[in-house]
Amino acid sequence: MTIHQPHDLLTVQEVARKLRLSDDTVRRQIREGTLEAIRVRTTPTGREQYRVPARAVEDILGTATSVPMSDLFAPLREAFSVLSEEEREEILAQAVRWARERLPEPAGERLPALTEEELTQRFRHSRLAREPQR
Repeated sequence: MTIHQPHDLLTVQEVARKLRLSDDTVRRQIREGTLEAIRVRTTPTGREQYRVPARAVEDILGTATSVPMSDLFAPLREAFSVLSEEEREEILAQAVRWARERLPEPAGERLPALTEEELTQRFRHSRLAREPQR
């Protein structure tokens, strides 16, 4: 049995803030056993209160990838940089077709796809619309 000092324990809200998760996600991970925690008490409304050892959060943060989002797309940008405009458009069209084939059918009536002119009009103020094409 491990004895924890109060300052070594974090509330669910503190853990959620540090891990950038919702409180409910942290509680679910505790219930599923994927996040170590100590049950402190049960509130009068029946909700369990937990404390999580700071070391458990540090372990998770230590194993998390710290790659900036901009670097995640670097291999894709590099691969696309050697393609012609036509090749890029074809690959993107294939990716869109692939994704649409895997989407579940919506329960309601589907709206018709927007035309290129409608898309251009709708996103005319977008940063991507203002970037020059290569």
